[in-house]
Amino acid sequence: MGFFDSLFGNKNQIPTVTSILPDAARQEIIAGRLPILNTDKLFLKKGEKIHFIDKAVNMEQKKVKEFRHSGGSAPGLFKGTRWSAGRGKTVEHIELVQHRGILYVTNQRIVFQATEWGFDKQYRYLTAITPYSNGCEMQFGSKTYCLIVADGSILNHVLKLIRQRRQIP
Repeated sequence: MGFFDSLFGNKNQIPTVTSILPDAARQEIIAGRLPILNTDKLFLKKGEKIHFIDKAVNMEQKKVKEFRHSGGSAPGLFKGTRWSAGRGKTVEHIELVQHRGILYVTNQRIVFQATEWGFDKQYRYLTAITPYSNGCEMQFGSKTYCLIVADGSILNHVLKLIRQRRQIP
């Protein structure tokens, strides 16, 4: 079951993502080895290596407030006036906003490059990961990012391999 299938059950709002991760890199990850990938789009720090590059969608839950009016109105007795009767109330609902970009996972950080809602986070701030078949939910302190990718199990496997390597002294 996918991430937003479990939360909302509405498959019409869930984007599909086509992978750009090379098949050779995917096979290395499945075999338990971290591939080293190259790109000219991300500035790497000293000793930093990219192990995962793929298209992703950062899903934002946005609370929207709308004013709904019930009642009617009619022309008034004098020219230029109106008479209205009724009530109104504020209605809140949640909308999902999609921010498309590229997800990079290196041996030092996780970077989501996008025009909006991009982020660059180091592993030491990663507090929780929840994998899904079509994505991954990553929590950094009090901020949670819900990322949709082509294959959530590959992303989760890369994060586990990096975590295992980082724990070895």
